Amino acid sequence: MTHTHSFDEARWIAALGTAIDRATAPDPVSPGVAYRSGATTLAFSVDAGGAIADIRVVQGSGDASLDRRAIAKLRRAEPLPCGPAGAARRTHLAVVRVAEPLRPARPVLGMSRALATA
Repeated sequence: MTHTHSFDEARWIAALGTAIDRATAPDPVSPGVAYRSGATTLAFSVDAGGAIADIRVVQGSGDASLDRRAIAKLRRAEPLPCGPAGAARRTHLAVVRVAEPLRPARPVLGMSRALATA
């Protein structure tokens, strides 16, 4: 079955894509810094006012922290362009790529002294 969209709906979908791409651009990374990264697929709808509604993770990155970061990045796209009549009933998908610097492990107190005497 082929879906046909009105010209207005097609333009709106393109505008949604542009707004979401801007808000979910890849995180900057610095050379020499270790990162954990992943991609999260999110499903969502857009209400009549352009707010993102009903966000849910369709396929997680394998790391709940990265998935939360992906949702936050998608929310930065709000408000999205308002769609034509009936557009609020549609579900959209976005793949959001995220990266977080790894925090260095904190030394265990007394560990260096124990290692020095071993």
